[in-house]
Amino acid sequence: MMDPHEDILEWSAHPLREQPARAVVVCVVILACGLLVSLAVGDPTGGVLAGGAAMLFLLFMLNRFFLPSSYRLDANGIAVRYPIGSRSLRWVDLRRFPHDQVGGYLSTRERGGMFDSRGISVLFAGRGTEIIQRIKASMQTAREAES
Repeated sequence: MMDPHEDILEWSAHPLREQPARAVVVCVVILACGLLVSLAVGDPTGGVLAGGAAMLFLLFMLNRFFLPSSYRLDANGIAVRYPIGSRSLRWVDLRRFPHDQVGGYLSTRERGGMFDSRGISVLFAGRGTEIIQRIKASMQTAREAES
């Protein structure tokens, strides 16, 4: 009898830790943007508030870079817990998987586009070969089951 946990693959990706040089550059850019916004406002008090708000906005938008994301593949599909929110998709719903060795995008649409937001971005955290093979095999099995 097959163990139901055997088909589960879990991992975490934390770009800040995986790319420390890039983390320094990103932090410098965020600080520079905050400084530029505060200088552009002109008013000392308003400028500090506007600059701080700009930096908080950038940190929020880059939350997937600064905080870890957790991924889980099983027989049904893929689930991801981002720092702010979570998402899951079933293998039978997936149509495309453009990727490289760093990460990819699982999409429910046949064709990509600028506004393709129905999918899941996946970072492989150094395990690209293993994860890519598993995703492709799971998508292929789901397609065969549909036929």
